[in-house]
Amino acid sequence: MLRLLSLASALLALSALGSANTIIVNQVNVSWSPANVTINLGDTVRWVRNSGTHDVCEGTDGTVDGDEAFYQLLDGINSTFEVTFDATFLAAHPRPGNKYDYFCSPHFFLGMVGTVTVAGAPGTTYCACPAVSAPCGNAGTDGEGCANSTGHGAVLGGSGTSSVVADDLVMHAAQMPTNQPALLFAALNQVNGGAGNPFGDGLRCAGGSVVRLGVRIADASGSATWGPGLGATGGWSFGDTRRFQTWYRDPSGTPCGNAFNLSNGYEVLFN
Repeated sequence: MLRLLSLASALLALSALGSANTIIVNQVNVSWSPANVTINLGDTVRWVRNSGTHDVCEGTDGTVDGDEAFYQLLDGINSTFEVTFDATFLAAHPRPGNKYDYFCSPHFFLGMVGTVTVAGAPGTTYCACPAVSAPCGNAGTDGEGCANSTGHGAVLGGSGTSSVVADDLVMHAAQMPTNQPALLFAALNQVNGGAGNPFGDGLRCAGGSVVRLGVRIADASGSATWGPGLGATGGWSFGDTRRFQTWYRDPSGTPCGNAFNLSNGYEVLFN
């Protein structure tokens, strides 16, 4: 019952952000129009084919390699494609500055590229797990924490706002092992200048005056949610910055043998 109430509160907080919009991006010859859009958290971008064969592929390298945040062929059968950039999507596919580059692979070298920048998120991600930092070669990709037994790294993101008064911040973690405990904590500092230090199978990214914000059990999709109402426990005030991270159990198939791991870090400046 408590989990249901928590989920209901989270949904109410998300609805308070306002009505979501759909932004249309048209294919015009070998270009997108408009190619670069800035949207609000929860908005949907819809790409529309008008002629020829194209695709919409997230990334910057011009190659479709299967690990993109989104991909769709646009042809006579599939003339539209859309992505909703909500908190769940951002948590599962974090990118620096919440900026998502994309391209059309057949026409990449003709400059058929664009960007979607998501505004309105309460904070920013930091401290991913590149190969040079991974404890046992278990690097994450695209802003994830270090890889766990699922083959992916856990990702942490936020929705709601950074308002102390509203206290509607909601934290979302995804890509964790299912049915395992996950702890959200907040701290004052970025560890090792934001690069993190090895800890278990992951990297410790947040440290200093650590406050535990609750344990959740990852659901069947490997996700968990905390908030709103975190401020009373967290103890932050106007102008404070907090760094958040999720610690979670990974007892079966743990890559480095330590049976626990961590997400990326997430930083919020409260106002």
